Amino acid sequence: MKKNSSIYVLPVLLLSVIFLGACAAPGPSGQGTKDQPSGPGAAIVFEKRTFRLVKTPDPDLEAALEGLLSASYDIAVRNHVGDKPMEIGFTYSLAPKGAVYPFSEIEVSCIMQEKYARRSGPEICGDFFRELDVKIKKAVGGK
Repeated sequence: MKKNSSIYVLPVLLLSVIFLGACAAPGPSGQGTKDQPSGPGAAIVFEKRTFRLVKTPDPDLEAALEGLLSASYDIAVRNHVGDKPMEIGFTYSLAPKGAVYPFSEIEVSCIMQEKYARRSGPEICGDFFRELDVKIKKAVGGK
């Protein structure tokens, strides 16, 4: 029994860290509140998308999520900023959204430095989400 329980620990810890990081980001409008300082390095959630996964727990899919996100991120970065993603502050976050099984749906946010969002956000986030959509459909296919 202990052998199987360790499968869940890593994804849960990893997703908890990602989720806590997302909680610190500005709200869905992309604008900070009065209490949040803004400045040249301020980050905003440029776009969010919800992806439907599977209705029952699937530890293999949960474990693969970070790889799917990372691969999609790498492609978007390579297409737009080469090997310097931190120059525009591009990153992502993931939050489980399922009502009964948390990973039946996930919400993924594309986060960027505010000063680059208008110019680069549509292309970078568009590529990121297109790649992620293809990878998730392939991973979920037939399940």
